[in-house]
Amino acid sequence: MKQHNLRAGNGQTAQASPLHLYIHIPFCVHKCHYCDFNSHENRTPPWDEYQAALIAELAHHAKSTPFSGRRLNTLFFGGGTPSLAPPELIEAVIRSADQHFGIEDDAEITLEANPGTVDSQHFEGYKQAGVNRLSIGVQSLNDAELLWLERIHDRNQAMQAFYMAREAGFSNVNLDLMYGLAGQKLEGWLQTLQTAIDLKP
Repeated sequence: MKQHNLRAGNGQTAQASPLHLYIHIPFCVHKCHYCDFNSHENRTPPWDEYQAALIAELAHHAKSTPFSGRRLNTLFFGGGTPSLAPPELIEAVIRSADQHFGIEDDAEITLEANPGTVDSQHFEGYKQAGVNRLSIGVQSLNDAELLWLERIHDRNQAMQAFYMAREAGFSNVNLDLMYGLAGQKLEGWLQTLQTAIDLKP
């Protein structure tokens, strides 16, 4: 990792800690009943306006004393449902973050993806935009549990999302799983867990 220095108040050179940037995409096709994040149902989000707002906020914070002169070690697009966003928005935000802060060459750039909102073209677009890690919100590989969770995907779509991620060139893929759901049986949880392990995320 590259080292970067800041001037301490006493005139001594202090080591700058790395920055980790979280970008929130608050839009969803459906608001799941268990979700307490800042997310809102909107099937036609104002992407151009939101992209402009994100870039303006990056430019503003890059000039602030706590952040000036510090490069980014990680970027994380969370939500909401970031996989609703057009790849062009993701690319523009990454480019802006690099322009205003600088991104380390080995930085991990993650995007959360909902299996019910992805296709191969989106994954390929995110890869080309600079995303190098996908976090897929599988939550469960049991259709009854997914129905209770109000997810908009089923087991088959979750599996297909993983395969599409691999085909798009992602070597770093995370699977989000939920344990302790209402009525969940240990046997069912172990089946979900073993299937996820077999995929080698």
